[in-house]
Amino acid sequence: MSSMAYSLYLFTRGEGPLKTSQDLIHQLEVFAEEGLKLASNVQVFSKQLKDDDKLMLLLEINKLSPLCHQLQTITKTPLQNQVFLKVDKCITKTRSMMAILVQLLSLCYKLLKKLQMENNRWVSVKNKDSMDGKT
Repeated sequence: MSSMAYSLYLFTRGEGPLKTSQDLIHQLEVFAEEGLKLASNVQVFSKQLKDDDKLMLLLEINKLSPLCHQLQTITKTPLQNQVFLKVDKCITKTRSMMAILVQLLSLCYKLLKKLQMENNRWVSVKNKDSMDGKT
């Protein structure tokens, strides 16, 4: 996604590999699909979390998924004589997705670190208990 985001940025500046509005629309379709895959993977990750953390993460996912679906709808809607309007709507929706992605990925990172620390403590306690039983 970070590459689908940089290409979009370059397009808005008139640079990069995306040369036509159709190139941009195709790239945004891919971006929306990747956003939905990410939301699905994060949902799987949320199943490993405790209730409060899980809820926090699911709230962010519930912001991302609709935006991805909306972007897909915009990219598939034919606007024959209004290409610039379509491109503008796509870029606006993508900007909103990027803001949510920043929050979501930051939250995932924090929760992953928290989960790892909790698992390490549990393993340490378990190892200590098993060593105490042997002495």
